[in-house]
Amino acid sequence: MKITGLDHITINAKDLAQSEKFYTDVLLLEKTGFIDMGDHTLTYFPLPQGVRLELIDYTDKAAAEDIRETDTGIYRHFCLVTDSLSELYDSCKEKSVFVRKTPSYVEKLKAHTMLITDPNGVEIEIIQK
Repeated sequence: MKITGLDHITINAKDLAQSEKFYTDVLLLEKTGFIDMGDHTLTYFPLPQGVRLELIDYTDKAAAEDIRETDTGIYRHFCLVTDSLSELYDSCKEKSVFVRKTPSYVEKLKAHTMLITDPNGVEIEIIQK
């Protein structure tokens, strides 16, 4: 047995409309699917290599707990690759996206990175190699 790939990344949406706007307007992803599961909906955006971003919108939402980036035993972030970190950074500033870490070169990674936060409070690392 072996793991052969990654199928999807799921985010529980606080506000589905705001989340869709962020992923289409800021990260320029295309909404390609929507499934009504009864007590929640699934909205899909394709990512490279056959991976999908899945936004879940529950009918009954629970308040999120405050999680800090240094907390242990939690999921931290996912990372997307871009061909132009500076263009994406300018777009984030223009669209008032919260930038946790401005673009900078990380010598040990041999890449430029930045950290942004989506409308749900999910941290996303963007990297340009």
